[in-house]
Amino acid sequence: MTDRDEIEVGVGDEVVIRLPENGTTGYVWSLRDSGDELELVEDKLTPPHRGVGAGGERLIKLRAIAPAHAEVVFELARAWEKAPIEERRYSVVVR
Repeated sequence: MTDRDEIEVGVGDEVVIRLPENGTTGYVWSLRDSGDELELVEDKLTPPHRGVGAGGERLIKLRAIAPAHAEVVFELARAWEKAPIEERRYSVVVR
C-alpha cells in the first residue's frame, strides 16, 4: 500500500503497509491508532538489502474485521523522545 487518501477492502481482507525505517538511527515506526475495525496481524522490520547502517522497511499487516471507516495512524519516533518526527495517516473503508 502506498500513501493514499483512501483504500477500500472487504471484511477479512488484509491491508499491508510498508514504511521505510532505519533502526540504527533510533527512529522506529509504531502504530498509534487503527480503530476497532482493523486488527494487527503482523508488525516486523525487514532487513536492509544493502550493507551495515542501510535502512530497512517496517511491514505492518492489518485485517479488516468489521464494516466501517477506519483512520490508521503511524508515528516515527525515538522511544526516549516525547514527540514523533513524522506521522502518516491512511483512511481505510471496510465494506
